[in-house]
Amino acid sequence: MDAESKRLRELALRAAHTGDCAYTRFLEPSAETLCRAAANAAGCKVAFAGGYDDAERRIAGFYAGEEDALRFPIRRFLLSWNARYGSPGHRDILGALMGLGIERETLGDIALLSEGALVFVHADMADYVLGNLESCGRVKVRVSPCGEDVVPPQPAGTLFYRTVPSERLDAVLAAAYDLSRQEAQSLVRAELVKVNHVVETRGDSRLAEGDLVSARGLGRFRLREIAGVTRKGRVGVRLFVYGK
Repeated sequence: MDAESKRLRELALRAAHTGDCAYTRFLEPSAETLCRAAANAAGCKVAFAGGYDDAERRIAGFYAGEEDALRFPIRRFLLSWNARYGSPGHRDILGALMGLGIERETLGDIALLSEGALVFVHADMADYVLGNLESCGRVKVRVSPCGEDVVPPQPAGTLFYRTVPSERLDAVLAAAYDLSRQEAQSLVRAELVKVNHVVETRGDSRLAEGDLVSARGLGRFRLREIAGVTRKGRVGVRLFVYGK
């Protein structure tokens, strides 16, 4: 068992044995699979939050009772600046935060707004960021706590309705990008397809609502809804294809 898996197992066991919720720092998306495995092994449950619905970097919360007991240690900050002197990008903001000497796992997503940016920070480092972040690149910034009324912009894309033979990965992938089933299977076998940021090599794996699928060279989509079986015995799905 590697160090990360061991740490997650310890948190899950703590939640299972004490009944208290136990939280990680912000995780890379691929680590969520390890969290689910740790929760299953310990006999508890796990949920994830990143500060908003489509967050990529999220905190795992292990719990043994009701999910309502979870209180994720996430703080939201609004960064603002005078656009006459420049507009920092994602790299500028991340570089400035890392330049404070804090670890990447204490930082969640950085969401650029039309004017400013939203930054999600672990509660342990919130006061430090609030008191020390003064500039991003060459631009002076103001940092202030904000509520959930300030939300990241909706991602660009198009919502499609399709019917597929089943919720198999190869079938849904083919429907999303107008491929033949054989073309979709070839992409999967070539390890060019990820489900929830983890490479998936089985074309017959079943997708669930909310799954994020990416195919190298094609883009990514999210399975928003499994709408039920049609009169012809096919499965209706709603797919949000990013960037279209």
